[in-house]
Amino acid sequence: RFEKWGKVSTGNDRTIVSTSLREMEEEIGISMEEVNVLGILRCNWGEVAKLTGTAVTPVIGYVGNLTDSDMNINPSEVSECFTVPLTKILDSDNWIYKPKLPPIFNGCPYPIWGLTGYILDRFVKDVLGPYQVTLSKGNDSTRIKI
Repeated sequence: RFEKWGKVSTGNDRTIVSTSLREMEEEIGISMEEVNVLGILRCNWGEVAKLTGTAVTPVIGYVGNLTDSDMNINPSEVSECFTVPLTKILDSDNWIYKPKLPPIFNGCPYPIWGLTGYILDRFVKDVLGPYQVTLSKGNDSTRIKI
């Protein structure tokens, strides 16, 4: 998602997870109650600091099958938002890796790069990496080993 920088916890947020869920609801209109929080993605803070200069804590959640029309973006916070099928994220042909730069994902309407590309890459490698993932669509099934 594309948004303005500077999101921080407010006095009403009890945890980083509640901050993340509140921001998601405010920015893209997905209710906190619709999210099954899976955990917090641990990042290499040295790598993150090089990209942002600040601490960032990505929260991973599952919302089921989400389409672009399921979101109600807040135009004062987000200029554009889109979904990307997991099959595209897991396809190594959609990734560009260059030395000393964060990964770039090219399997969607716009390249995902910088901090977001780094976080998405960490999610694929650290969360999905230990598993063999089978994705099905209709009668077609794709098995991917990460």
